[in-house]
Amino acid sequence: MRRLLVIVFSLWILGAVEGQTTHTFTASLFNNAVALPGGSFSAPFHPGVDIGWVYTVKDGDRWDQLLTTRLGYYNQRIVHHGIQLYSEYTWRFLIADGLSIDGGAGLGYLHTLEQHDLFTLKSDGAYERTGYAGKPHVMISAMLGLNLAPPEWAVKPFLQYRFRVMTPFVKSYVPFFPATSLHLGATFPLTL
Repeated sequence: MRRLLVIVFSLWILGAVEGQTTHTFTASLFNNAVALPGGSFSAPFHPGVDIGWVYTVKDGDRWDQLLTTRLGYYNQRIVHHGIQLYSEYTWRFLIADGLSIDGGAGLGYLHTLEQHDLFTLKSDGAYERTGYAGKPHVMISAMLGLNLAPPEWAVKPFLQYRFRVMTPFVKSYVPFFPATSLHLGATFPLTL
């Protein structure tokens, strides 16, 4: 099933890219925190980076609708490394010339690689080291952002706050795992 989803997703992106020559991309640096929305950002720094491709679904006078596909990585110190692949549907509202706010929701895949050894108890009472390949998770996200985008600027900076829920995290007792991230980045056009 996972392979089928990857194939369908890849074909969708290739079909959307085929008719365009100039594309909009996004890149950001972020801090990942294990927290519910509104949680503290004074916690230790857990760095992350992501890149993405922005597809304009609807371009209006004051409202835009965008679909962004992102690939990201973060290091949750002592716990795990996370590799993300997800898409978000975004609604952007133009407040004033060059200033807009946006909100979005997304769904995707998160693969975590533990930074500690994992062991499984065998039937003979001995422990065996396991978990080399990491763990797969479904990732659901919600985002709020502020964009500085004067029309004459090719590179448009943004600040985004993202809340994510990962599932399953620990199957037996932590079915959902919340995280937040604060992204500082920019969107920019590239001609391919």
